[in-house]
Amino acid sequence: MTIGAGLIEREHLASECPFCAPQPGQVAFRTPDIVGIWDGFPVTEGHLLVVPNRHVARWDDLAVSERSALFEGVERGRSLLKGLFDPAAFNVGYNDGSAAGQTVPHFNIHIIPRRNGDISDPRGGVRHVIPSKGNYLTSIQDVESESPDLLATTPHRLSLISGGEDPLLPHLVRHIDDAISVDIAVAFIMESGARLLIPHLRDLLDRGGKLRFVTGDYLDVSDPTALRHLLDLEGLDGHVERYAFQAGRESFHLKSWVFRRNDGHGLAIVGSSNISETALLRGIEWNYRATSSDTEGWRDVVNGFEQLLKSENIKPLTYDWISDYELRRNRSPAPQAVVVGVTPDPQQAPPTPHAVQTQALEPLSRAREEGYSAGLVVLATGLGKTWLSAFDTADTQFRRVLFVAHRDEILSQAMETFRQCRPQARLGRYDGREKQPDSDVVFASVQTLGRSGHLAKFAADYFDYIVVDEFHHAAAGTYRQLIDHFTPKFMLGLSSGTPSTTVESSHLG
Repeated sequence: MTIGAGLIEREHLASECPFCAPQPGQVAFRTPDIVGIWDGFPVTEGHLLVVPNRHVARWDDLAVSERSALFEGVERGRSLLKGLFDPAAFNVGYNDGSAAGQTVPHFNIHIIPRRNGDISDPRGGVRHVIPSKGNYLTSIQDVESESPDLLATTPHRLSLISGGEDPLLPHLVRHIDDAISVDIAVAFIMESGARLLIPHLRDLLDRGGKLRFVTGDYLDVSDPTALRHLLDLEGLDGHVERYAFQAGRESFHLKSWVFRRNDGHGLAIVGSSNISETALLRGIEWNYRATSSDTEGWRDVVNGFEQLLKSENIKPLTYDWISDYELRRNRSPAPQAVVVGVTPDPQQAPPTPHAVQTQALEPLSRAREEGYSAGLVVLATGLGKTWLSAFDTADTQFRRVLFVAHRDEILSQAMETFRQCRPQARLGRYDGREKQPDSDVVFASVQTLGRSGHLAKFAADYFDYIVVDEFHHAAAGTYRQLIDHFTPKFMLGLSSGTPSTTVESSHLG
């Protein structure tokens, strides 16, 4: 029998295709024609792919029955995600061909759950496949000629950022992402604004950039949780400085930003916007830009920031300072946000576990009641293993918690998750850059903490609860040494697996 070359090529492609033979832990559902697969690199928590079982590259190659099955799969996937995550909205779409961005030659439809506030301005949605065409509602006009201000937001020719249809946040994000150093002096910081900026400030520090940040306690407006978000930022030695302006009887109402690039260019913004979602995205706020080519304006702002740091009111921003401020603030009649025109953040309901996480939390709690001291949770990628561990460690008996992983990005993401679950906790790192062992929750690189010299600094029972992420690596020497050293009240291993949660318990020892 002769097999055509085209069939041989298709079979070869299918044998190397990640969608033709997904791992068991990736499969969310399956029918005779399609399979739902948890995306290996999710855009958001719960990112799901619907793919035909047959190895087919393009929409035009699909049979009519396969197209129908795919749309039924989209509906099934949306229902599944609504039950698991209760998202506010969805992006649903597919990339048909390499020119459209398709990288795996097996047709697939993306279902991406969306949450309110997951990006600063979602308008345009899937139109952002060509970024400059995404938000057609913007009032910013295109600029044909090059601007001498290399840090100016393109395309934006005006020195005044006026708010409303020209919000400040996109400008700040562009400048932070282009800068090697950023100086910020803003009177008030709210949690809604911190959530929008912290990822970009973290990226600045991860690139080796520098950050100096000054905020204050004037009129008790700044949110203590937002201040703690600032302390979660980690940089190279000497690359991140955080200060509080302890106002006392003085007025402190600054809003200024200074950005520097490695090519010598810089830009400063001074105006009316505090760090809150309203001020950065929706409010009518005027902010004036001065470029480094405008020597007097630039120099005035830069020198003003340096003089501010010399003020006797400037104090290092620390957990102790925040705790003291929080006590003073709670004894006040109310934060005076309205007096100074700051819209207070609405009260956010604390995060709660979704159905699959609850399914795992219940047997973990029951296992501890039965005397077990260790557990393993196997949960599909995208279903929130880190959230699960944050919820489980919230028990008051677990005073000190250790979260161990082998990649920095996992530790950073875990810190963001735990911060939302524990807004008042002291979070710290133990890695090649920082050593903060006295924190309530320590996020440790196994490559650092797993060494004998570092382990020797900790008593075996120092931590009450230990989370070991990606537990399938536990056989490696550094993991084994760390696991053998500690004797916590409970140790939890996290690993990827099937959507139907697997929980196993055991005794340490």
